[in-house]
Amino acid sequence: MSADAVSDAELLARFAPLLSRIAEGAAAREQARALPHDEVRALREAGLGALRVPQELGGHGVSLRQLLVLLRELAAADSNIPQALRQHFFQVELLLRDADDSGSRVWLERVAAGDLFGSATTEPRGSALGEVGTVLARRPGGGYRLDGRKIYGTGNAYAQWLPVGAVDESGTPVVPVVPADRTGVSIVDDWNGFGQRLTATGTTVFDDVRVEEDEVRRFAAEGPRRGGSGLHQAVLLATLAGIAESAAREVTAQLRGKTRVYFTGTGELPRHDAVVQEHVGRLRATADAARWVLDGVAREMEAAWSLWLDRDAAPEDVDARFVDVELAVASAQVTISEQVLDATAHLLDVLGASSLDTGLGLDRHWRNARAVASHNPYPFKARLLGDHALNGAEPAAFAVGRDVGDKHP
Repeated sequence: MSADAVSDAELLARFAPLLSRIAEGAAAREQARALPHDEVRALREAGLGALRVPQELGGHGVSLRQLLVLLRELAAADSNIPQALRQHFFQVELLLRDADDSGSRVWLERVAAGDLFGSATTEPRGSALGEVGTVLARRPGGGYRLDGRKIYGTGNAYAQWLPVGAVDESGTPVVPVVPADRTGVSIVDDWNGFGQRLTATGTTVFDDVRVEEDEVRRFAAEGPRRGGSGLHQAVLLATLAGIAESAAREVTAQLRGKTRVYFTGTGELPRHDAVVQEHVGRLRATADAARWVLDGVAREMEAAWSLWLDRDAAPEDVDARFVDVELAVASAQVTISEQVLDATAHLLDVLGASSLDTGLGLDRHWRNARAVASHNPYPFKARLLGDHALNGAEPAAFAVGRDVGDKHP
């Protein structure tokens, strides 16, 4: 895949009309808690899920950096959607690493046709760190049955396929990938957070679900431990950057059209007031800085990705390269999270009481930023960076579905 398959400008122009329509209804959808099924369907039809799929297989063939560029713009339109799709894009990257395999090509062709992956990796509360209680067992007559319960199934309500973190009867990790509408699969929209309400981050139950032999992925015994790490958090960074952009645009538009002034202000119109100008300038600086930090992270990731996708690369070389990625992502997470949270918390400082109108939905920017920044909390990333700087300690290797849990004695 070449970064020159399409320019950034061409890519953004291709999706601009659709993103504009999505943005128009974002605040109203959030107030009504209306999941964006139609919007996600339109994005599927436009090929969003196949951005990284090679052109010869029916995708767009864009670079990893360009994926994050477009996800930032999507987040500016509706921050719920890129978060809902982040596990999908990670699954696509895993398939790209084995793109020459016939099985992987079948999956990539499905993605090119519009199918999306969901996420079923996180065990319920009370599970020990690293413990997996979802079991794939053999059926006497052939095939398997899948039983278990997952929480934080982000995006599953929009997905056609669910990769499930499970273990077989011997305790060996496996990943069955089952249709989201198969008998025995229940997807519940029970996410009750005050931000990112429309990510469909609910519970998913698997009750005697039939699984075929060719729907089971098994892990290689050897290989890079860190390959592909950083992407999950990078998608969240793109989401935060998009929130900052959306907030800056909306507040700027509000102030540009405002005519009422404060008696303590300067200027005959709010947009001529020095305090208002400084406020908008700070919002603009936060959005621009987040974009440039994200771009730097994306370029660092691309260098590691090219090595990871090379099956001849030594695992230890891949792991060493991804340590740099994890440190870069951690630095970006601390910086972007703090700046966007601060900017959105002070969003209304010069807008006045009229900006509190619930119809404007300006409060959603801080709520959504807070929800996104609460994933893998950035103070832990700051500690990681400090330990590396002081002691040369490497960050712990990330494993999907095994990154949270109770530390049982």
